[in-house]
Amino acid sequence: MQPQNPNVGINLDLIDQVVDRIPEWTWPLVKCHLVTHLVDEMTTAILERLTGNPTNDDRAQEILDDYYAPSSMNKDLLVDLFKILGEERTLYLLDSLQLDKITEPIDND
Repeated sequence: MQPQNPNVGINLDLIDQVVDRIPEWTWPLVKCHLVTHLVDEMTTAILERLTGNPTNDDRAQEILDDYYAPSSMNKDLLVDLFKILGEERTLYLLDSLQLDKITEPIDND
């Protein structure tokens, strides 16, 4: 899981715009989807460093799910994805979720 091009900076303004456009109630889905793609991109060496086992994708998923769980980590997740997967691929992954079609849950309290 090497950055696409470590010499190119990331566009923090674009990340802020993306974060602002993601509906709050969709963040759990967004995080699950993006973390899954991060784990899929991990080399066996990175998996081993993270989990102690070069084939333990499930444990890597758990670790990253826990790490990115707080809402304060929303922007950090996108920053990391932009660095690792690149801007275009990250935006494509977000677009594939069709977040604008997910309606806000109704609170029946």
